[in-house]
Amino acid sequence: MVTVSDVFDFINQIAPFETQESWDNSGLLIGSRTSAVRKIAVCLDVTNDTVSKAHDFKADLLVSHHPVIWDPLKSVLSDSPVFRAIQNGMSIVSAHTNWDFADGGVNDVLAALLGLSDVHRLREEGDLSMPRVGELKVPVPANEFAEVVAETLDTVVRLSSPDKMIKKVAVCGGSGASFMRDIAADGIDAYITGDAKHNDFLDAAELGLSLFAAGHYETETVSMPVLMSLLKKEFPDIEYAYLESSPCCFIG
Repeated sequence: MVTVSDVFDFINQIAPFETQESWDNSGLLIGSRTSAVRKIAVCLDVTNDTVSKAHDFKADLLVSHHPVIWDPLKSVLSDSPVFRAIQNGMSIVSAHTNWDFADGGVNDVLAALLGLSDVHRLREEGDLSMPRVGELKVPVPANEFAEVVAETLDTVVRLSSPDKMIKKVAVCGGSGASFMRDIAADGIDAYITGDAKHNDFLDAAELGLSLFAAGHYETETVSMPVLMSLLKKEFPDIEYAYLESSPCCFIG
């Protein structure tokens, strides 16, 4: 019999929870280590929608990227995902920044999907080990590569310096704009992340860096089927479901 503890321990092997950022809240957030697991649902975000889908699937365990509990809770009301998961007897394990840092995790998946070669960490230690750096086969204008990014991730891309020729590229899924100056200092041509503010694009242009904002959800959700496939390989007798959870859509 597979238990929540077995699944937690496996994720801990491939993406150690101790590597998560100090402000993060990854781990077993709802449920019991000893609970039996016959069905696992995987998603990026734990919402009422994904909890309902997981319940319809009869999942014993929901594995998410973003933690279902982030800030301290002052109440747990009946219309919240936390209440509904507990009510349904569902355990939840969230693997957030530990999966961002992990070999084969969010950023390695993103780099591979975008066709980068010679991929390595920006730095070997600390926060700067999260972004990955690689190269395109041939230099291309940033706006041409933006089309590749948009098609690959099924997203809309905002970018600075669209005419810049790029070859050396850094990636970091989600909210990675804080790494921008360190990336530019390494002579990297382009940086692809999920979220960026208006002033980030202005700063990137001044730094000589082409900054791509390709969507928080879109740059991270691509890694969750990979995590699910690793779970499938380790626990082949479990049934699995991947749950889409995007909170927005594109019009026009």
